[in-house]
Amino acid sequence: MKRTMVYLKDEQFLLLKKIAASSKKKMSEIIREAMTQYLTEKKEEVDYMSFVGIAQGPEGGKISEQTEEILKELLK
Repeated sequence: MKRTMVYLKDEQFLLLKKIAASSKKKMSEIIREAMTQYLTEKKEEVDYMSFVGIAQGPEGGKISEQTEEILKELLK
């Protein structure tokens, strides 16, 4: 797990705090749950093919020939 800082509007913070208190969960847990739901929905919208060809592979590598296999492995 990684630690990060998030800035919230006052209204967001107060509502999050109320929800945490009423659900007996930590605010961080609620944020992680919300992020998981949001990112799961957004994952379907990401065009992974737009990343193809934006980085240099290893010297003598066969990245262009292995693109489909690499993407399949990454998207599991």
